[in-house]
Amino acid sequence: MTETDQEKIPHEVSSFIFPVTLFIIVAFFLYWTFDYSETARRLPILIGCGTLLLVVLDFISRLPGKAGSYIRFALGAGFQEREMDFTPEWKAELRQLAWLTACVSSVVLIGILPTVPVFIFFYMFVQGRQGLLHSLLVALILSLTVWLVFEYLLEYRLYRGMLFDDDGY
Repeated sequence: MTETDQEKIPHEVSSFIFPVTLFIIVAFFLYWTFDYSETARRLPILIGCGTLLLVVLDFISRLPGKAGSYIRFALGAGFQEREMDFTPEWKAELRQLAWLTACVSSVVLIGILPTVPVFIFFYMFVQGRQGLLHSLLVALILSLTVWLVFEYLLEYRLYRGMLFDDDGY
């Protein structure tokens, strides 16, 4: 069976450079978290291990053969029904990278709880071109949900940021 142009996996997607690079970054991140106290490193380790699992699945999905084919099928990573028929221009990719950088920087400086409503509001309003009221409402509901789940129900103190916490970096 021959693949059509639509079903062919682009070289950028089949390359192993990206999962290996991400694996190294996440491994360094996990190593770095052992400088934290036991309580402070719980969430970063959970996120890091989850990310490593996804990186391993990504790596396997890029392999030719049955294992890669199964993962692509099971996780919907094949190119039979592509979500995007085009490659975004580099400026759009840079904008997304800038949004993520701003979000991570904000978490580091002011913490998770203040970052959630600010980031969600501005991302929806500016990048998503949603209405003012809609963006504000979603930001507030999600912020309340994050606070309710982590701080209240789980009694887990979320990171407060370098500016507001003595245990900051």
